[in-house]
Amino acid sequence: MYLILLGTLAALTLTGAAVWRLYQLQHLIRTERAAVRLTRAADHRDMDAFRTRIERLVAEHQAVEEAALVLADAEAIVTAELARTPHYPHHPHKGDPA
Repeated sequence: MYLILLGTLAALTLTGAAVWRLYQLQHLIRTERAAVRLTRAADHRDMDAFRTRIERLVAEHQAVEEAALVLADAEAIVTAELARTPHYPHHPHKGDPA
């Protein structure tokens, strides 16, 4: 009789320990999955921010290149006009008495 009671108590203890360990493992798995989801979300957020920054830098670079082309064209026009027109006879920096 005591042997049956002792065996039942041992079986219940082992079953309880197994159920507790299973609960702990499930909790650990849920925690790991949550950490993976958070990491993936942070990676996506960081990549979106990186892409946005790169796109903005590329747009700025293209704008600078376009501005440089416009300035080069303007400089060519001004240089051509200065070469074509006579010099102003009363330039204030060339010793004009007036």
